[in-house]
Amino acid sequence: MFEEIGLPELKLHQIEEVCKVAEEAARRYILSKVSFRRIADLNITIDISVAGPVTINVDIDATLSPLEAGVDVGQITREASEKALEAAEGKLREFAACKSKK
Repeated sequence: MFEEIGLPELKLHQIEEVCKVAEEAARRYILSKVSFRRIADLNITIDISVAGPVTINVDIDATLSPLEAGVDVGQITREASEKALEAAEGKLREFAACKSKK
């Protein structure tokens, strides 16, 4: 989905902040569904492209303990990706709002 929000040109520290906020949101969501002790491996990657419209890709790879066999890890990672994108969009909207106040 493409939406014009009047975003200024992003600086490196802003891109890093968006990535951090998105990763934290995904991690928080996953940990709200599965105990940290039951996660064997968790990798969260946030990629942002600022060439043209800002594009954000979230990739989450999670492996759970065999004790969590009944948990749908695919569903949890999809939902965590949505939370990450929502958090990233919120941060980008903050940057756009700051630009419009100047």
